[in-house]
Amino acid sequence: MSRSSLVGTVLGQKYRLRQRIGVGGMGTVYEAEQLDVGQTVAVKVLRQHLLGEPAVHARFRREAQATAGVKHPNIVEVMDFHDAPDEPPFLVMELLKGQTLKSLLKKEGPLPVGRAAAIAHQLATALVAAHHAGVVHRDIKPDNIFLVDSGTEALHVKLLDFGVARLMHEDDATALGTESGAWVGTPSYMAPEQIRCRPVDGRADIYSLGACLYQMVTGQRPIDVADNVALLSAVMHQVPAPLSGVRTDVPDGFSQVVARTLEKDPATRYADSHELAQALEPWIHAAPVAAPSPLSLKSQAPLPRSPRTLHRCPQRLSRRNTPPRRTRAPARSPSSSRRNTSPRRTRAPACRPSSWSPARWRWASPQREGSS
Repeated sequence: MSRSSLVGTVLGQKYRLRQRIGVGGMGTVYEAEQLDVGQTVAVKVLRQHLLGEPAVHARFRREAQATAGVKHPNIVEVMDFHDAPDEPPFLVMELLKGQTLKSLLKKEGPLPVGRAAAIAHQLATALVAAHHAGVVHRDIKPDNIFLVDSGTEALHVKLLDFGVARLMHEDDATALGTESGAWVGTPSYMAPEQIRCRPVDGRADIYSLGACLYQMVTGQRPIDVADNVALLSAVMHQVPAPLSGVRTDVPDGFSQVVARTLEKDPATRYADSHELAQALEPWIHAAPVAAPSPLSLKSQAPLPRSPRTLHRCPQRLSRRNTPPRRTRAPARSPSSSRRNTSPRRTRAPACRPSSWSPARWRWASPQREGSS
């Protein structure tokens, strides 16, 4: 069955594909009619060039299992999954109307603090449900955050694409469907422990959400480095510019909330997504000051020299170039003061991606990874 023939095709004997509405690394999404009930749904079909890869099949099935196992109004609903020998694997989801956060930021630029906090708060509550169900998303980024057009002014956010999700009871090799020690995620939004190939828990998602929140407010990623290998080193070592140094109207207390999500050490981030949701709540109704154009984001510390190869993390990074690390602070009110800092030295062990395919790892430029 060729890709060009899928429009008009009936899959699973009850889903007629009407039109293609999106293409991702692993699947093509169609608007479809569920014939037995006349309902309009979205059908995500595994891309043709990946049909011969068992590991991708396993990840596609895991996406269906992970998403279907978490019921929450801020997580896209998966209703069905088929994997039969005579047709490509596909999963059936609710059809959403609206736009991704990536599209919104491209159109509007930096958002007011209150709006950014409200979006992040809904995502944090979604993560509470996912983490309680034992699911770590591992790829939270503006492309996977959807703002639903409900026909009203009410904000409704959905978290999409659990294609690289990890079930907490699985080891890393099982979660990948491949070998242990493989990179998973999108570099600009990956937590440092993901890049170091260490086991991750919900705090990795907190980091990724914090990176998205930073971008919502500034229009720039917290770590924005063009060279891919330097980017990996920077995520592990470089301290992002404080929000207040990029946007002068951002309150210090809100800046501290975002900074804590982006701590390099998981132990110094928020302990869980519920604690993050509580920290964001006071800022949802912040005065809707129009977001000004952000100042130029400067590197806050020199980057350690990285190897030229694109296939392995540096085994050892220069200790001379390691920037200071913030110490953990208790939960603060909006009037809280800045945290102190203390020096840290780190070493990154070697790790490498599994057998490369577009669905497993993309060395994307920052311009393609998210909004500029």
